[in-house]
Amino acid sequence: MADLAAAGEGIGAAARRRLQPLFGIAGAFAAEGDRRILWLPVFFGTGIALYFALTFEPPLWVGGAATLAAAVIAIALRRWPALRNLGIALAFVAGGFAVMQEARVERGTPMLERRLGPAAITGKIVDIDPLGRGWRIILAPDPLPGLADDAQPRRVRLHIGATSDALVPGDRVSLKGLVYPVPPQLLPGGRDMQRELYFAGIGGVGYSFGGAHRIAAAEEIPGGGWREWLLRLRAEMTARINAALPGSTGGVASAVITGKRGTMNEEVKEAFRQSGLSHLLAIAGLHLGLVGGFVFFTVRGTLALIPWLALRYPIKVAAPCFTVHHRASRCVASL
Repeated sequence: MADLAAAGEGIGAAARRRLQPLFGIAGAFAAEGDRRILWLPVFFGTGIALYFALTFEPPLWVGGAATLAAAVIAIALRRWPALRNLGIALAFVAGGFAVMQEARVERGTPMLERRLGPAAITGKIVDIDPLGRGWRIILAPDPLPGLADDAQPRRVRLHIGATSDALVPGDRVSLKGLVYPVPPQLLPGGRDMQRELYFAGIGGVGYSFGGAHRIAAAEEIPGGGWREWLLRLRAEMTARINAALPGSTGGVASAVITGKRGTMNEEVKEAFRQSGLSHLLAIAGLHLGLVGGFVFFTVRGTLALIPWLALRYPIKVAAPCFTVHHRASRCVASL
């Protein structure tokens, strides 16, 4: 607090009263000592929450200018550690705000405000997920009829029928379908699908009448890039898993390995929710699969370098024992 007192000596009484809340925050932040760095993600998240708390869209320059100004203040007050740390905290708050502004520009999309169709729709498949009946596709559509150029959504999400061609990301397709505005949030604090799909670049949802038909294969369209190749790889892996493990068994396996869980029935999803294990079907599950695969191949490769073990024991069975430790006794018994 001595730093704060020294910094406030040249400030008038009225100004000190107005700045008292900031001095209090700076003092509390300084009291954290070596733990101050752990608060930086909190300040960054505060800036993100501040952006979503606004009821209007601020100018794009606001976040970047505030971040730069806070950084300059932190440098200017470097002789007073408490105020310098306050400037750093404000810079992270402004940085979170600026990141969300950039995300809006880069990933946001015009949202449909009325139903379109039935209409003929053509476009390029961005991603595809298998469902119990048919597929769900993310489509980058050609200009939709009846919409101005500045109201065209970048992408739409459609449920297509089981009679559709076998499609992969990158294919161009044609279909007849209906496209609706994204449903709003139903309950306070519940899932906000409009916000979720807005930042995914999806401006409408709907379904097709009948199947979707390929009009050009992905291989025939130049400029797909590595992202499209990766999405095709995920789709192919998911198809092979579901072919070998039909039903919800394959749905759980594909959710953990590739992140796609469309073939799981609602009862299994609800069981995961009730048991508190839904995170295993999201990003954490994909990470778990990646780490498990890395450990499996590392252990198997290491054991293969030891001829005495590789020639006498099934190392392909031993490697999962290290990967899935809670089944180690069963693996050892199988040896």
